Amino acid sequence: MSSALHAKPVVLRCSRCGRFVDWEDARLQVVDACRPRLDLPPVLVRESSEADRVGALDLFQRDFGHTNVIAFGEVMLLDRAGLLVVELKDEIAGALAHRLLPEALQIVALATDPMWQRSGVGGYLVAEAELLARRKNRHRVVVATTNDNLPALYFYQRRGYRITEVVPGGLLRDASETPTSGFGGIPMRDEVRLERRL
Repeated sequence: MSSALHAKPVVLRCSRCGRFVDWEDARLQVVDACRPRLDLPPVLVRESSEADRVGALDLFQRDFGHTNVIAFGEVMLLDRAGLLVVELKDEIAGALAHRLLPEALQIVALATDPMWQRSGVGGYLVAEAELLARRKNRHRVVVATTNDNLPALYFYQRRGYRITEVVPGGLLRDASETPTSGFGGIPMRDEVRLERRL
C-alpha cells in the first residue's frame, strides 16, 4: 500500500503564534489550558448538499493533497463517501467523510481548514458523526490513522476513542520499502485503528 494515500494534513496551524506549519516541520509540545483558542461564530454542522460537496472535496484535496484514503486495508474514494460539513461565514471550514458498515460508522477522513484549526470544528464534526451513527443504529464509530499522526491520536483519544489494533508495517507494500517521513519526521509505518462504543 502506498503511504502517500493516507490522510494527513499538509498544513497545521501553530497554537502559539498562529502561523502555518508544514507537516514534517511540526513539533509536539506540552502546554496547559492557557493556549490560545479561536472563538467561533455560530456553527452549522450538517450533511453535505450536492452544492457544497465540491467545496468539501476541495478541502480534502488541499489538506491531504489527494481525495483517496487508504485505511482498514483498502483504498477509499472520498467522492463516494457520505460527507458532513461545518459551515462558518458561508464557507466550508471542515469536512468529515464517512461510510456505514453493517455494525459501525467508519470515519474515512477528517479535514479542517487551517484558518479554523484549534477552534473546535473537528470536535463538532465527530460529535455529529456519532449522532448519525446512533440514528442509523450503529453502536460503534471506527477510525484509522498512522503511527506518526500524534495530533489525530491525541484528538480521538481525548474524545473517548480507544486503540483497538495496531497493524505493524500496514502502510508499507513490503519489508524493503522505505517509510515516508510523517509528522515531525516520524517514519510512517503502521496503521493505528481506534473505536468508540456508543
